[in-house]
Amino acid sequence: MMDRLRRWSGPVRLLHWVMAALLVALIAVGWVMTHSQYDLGTTFALYQWHKSYGLLVLPLLALRLAARLSPRPPALEHSRIERVGARIAHLAFYLLMLALPVCGWLMASASPLSLPTRPFDLFTMPSLVAPDEALFERLRLLHEILAYALLALLGLHVAAALKHQFFDRDGVIRRITF
Repeated sequence: MMDRLRRWSGPVRLLHWVMAALLVALIAVGWVMTHSQYDLGTTFALYQWHKSYGLLVLPLLALRLAARLSPRPPALEHSRIERVGARIAHLAFYLLMLALPVCGWLMASASPLSLPTRPFDLFTMPSLVAPDEALFERLRLLHEILAYALLALLGLHVAAALKHQFFDRDGVIRRITF
């Protein structure tokens, strides 16, 4: 049985899984809302849902970064390439979790439709830029590319976790699960 000190803290584990579920849901809803045709009301609701939960990533990311500063479990023995790869992947996750919502906020601000962003219908987010169709299109493309990059990184992350679970049998997954 793995020593409890070798596991991530409860808050870190909870944030990991909440953010994982949130990011997968955001990618799924983003794909559905841009690749399907619905009536105007449904489309508007999907976009508002996507923007509300997308912006929720920012405070959760701040909490996650703060939690990462807490005492870490002792490192497991892995090859240098695995340690470097894990550091690069985690840094890329944090950068993408910051870049995607900021890019989305900029894109919503630049939209020629000039619709307000009202997270959970509680308040109105300020526009970061003036409406500009050309800028909107560039940001839309960037947001899409970043989302696909996050999806690819997520696939790599899951593949690495499965490798540790079924080939290495080193307990890495148990460190982050409940």
